[in-house]
Amino acid sequence: MKVLTLIKITLGVSIGLMLLALTQEAYCTAEGCMHSMMAFIFGIFGMFIGGNETLTWFANPLLILAWLLIKYRKTSFLLSLLSTLIAVSFLMFDEVVVTEAGHSSMTTRYALGYWLWVGSHAVMVLGNVLIMINGHYYLKTETKND
Repeated sequence: MKVLTLIKITLGVSIGLMLLALTQEAYCTAEGCMHSMMAFIFGIFGMFIGGNETLTWFANPLLILAWLLIKYRKTSFLLSLLSTLIAVSFLMFDEVVVTEAGHSSMTTRYALGYWLWVGSHAVMVLGNVLIMINGHYYLKTETKND
């Protein structure tokens, strides 16, 4: 498969999963469920009210950078790998901040939006691996034919 085709498929699926994730609930606590769009838009403000789990929001700009820099294969791969690890690290936190005052509540379940969000990151990692393998293979065959 051509590298350009792999790039289009990778970006299409990763961005598609992210957009789909933004239409779903992300996680639930005893206080209620958090919609993914709200977490995406306002997640950065969690830094100012506390809670280490809010640092997982930084997976978003890393993923967006990986999308934008996909033609720089190694850079995009490293960004997407880091964003995936950060996104998955949200599972380590039992409590999340639920109010502006910094009050926390126990996470009761991870909803579909969270898993689609993680999937978006994981697809980008896998796509980057396939792009690098395919690109490397393509370069080898081009060299042999010359």
